Amino acid sequence: MNEITLLRTHGPDAPAPSPETLSQARNRLVNEFTAAPARPAVLPLRRRTLLVAAAAATVASAAGVGLTAGPIGRPADRTAEPITLVAVTVPEFPLTLRSRPAALGPPVYSYAPGQFLAVYLSRSAADDVYLFVWASRPARLAKTWRTVTIAGRPAELFEEPDPAEPRRLDVVWERKPGQWVSLTGNGRFAEDDALLRLARDLVDEPQPVPLRVRLAPRGWQIAAFKDDTILTLRGASPDDTLTVQVVAGRDPDLMHTVMGAVEERPVTIGGRDARLVRTEEMWFLQTEVAGGAVVDLQAPLRLTVEQVIAIAEQVSVTPRKR
Repeated sequence: MNEITLLRTHGPDAPAPSPETLSQARNRLVNEFTAAPARPAVLPLRRRTLLVAAAAATVASAAGVGLTAGPIGRPADRTAEPITLVAVTVPEFPLTLRSRPAALGPPVYSYAPGQFLAVYLSRSAADDVYLFVWASRPARLAKTWRTVTIAGRPAELFEEPDPAEPRRLDVVWERKPGQWVSLTGNGRFAEDDALLRLARDLVDEPQPVPLRVRLAPRGWQIAAFKDDTILTLRGASPDDTLTVQVVAGRDPDLMHTVMGAVEERPVTIGGRDARLVRTEEMWFLQTEVAGGAVVDLQAPLRLTVEQVIAIAEQVSVTPRKR
């Protein structure tokens, strides 16, 4: 493809994307949000470089963090702005299905700025439901639609134009100013009555996500979380990234499985034994939180040991409802 053809096809004067193209893009987004555990967003430790990918209690003092004597880590960059830890709040999903059908499991949440997703997977078949909340109107995926009414507001009901996939039904509406909602039904919920019944059953009842961090560097923001198991915060610099991930269990040999590991030492998190590893690029901390979940925390080296431990003290994982 030469430059002229490339500009005509993909440049600013290119034709608007077709509904089929938009549908494929949306499917890719949903697939990325709901990727199965067999396709983890974070590769196994030995196969990856560490990720360069928040009401909190007072920042823990050095006397209470359980450090043993002696320094760990390289000197902090004195030219960088000092880091101060502050309380941070993880967004809550704003809506709830007042009467969740017995066929659907509890929601699993994913988030990126401007879009929030709750996935209700079916317990035995492909009767899944995807509930998006958007900060602005999502792209229209079909050339034709029917106008329906949900709680007195106009909505668009349409079938996604993808003949290669099973029938998928969507309804999109501005539920209130600044809050657009799209509901997608598969299987038994890809029928007008079933999908609209779910749409009319939504209520304003915020739902906390299971994985939460309550302390983070000042100015850092929640960048994303995925499938209730990975949460990322970012600062102004690309290197200012902090990631918390729920993992299956403790790793008995972090020095050999964490890439670039330089040294390791025991620390104490919430009265429980934990391990802190300094790598060539980042801090890596693995700990068990209240309730028994094990989490990995990765943070830039310019955070102090005390700050990494203080953040880990404020990580919680709430067991999912059944």
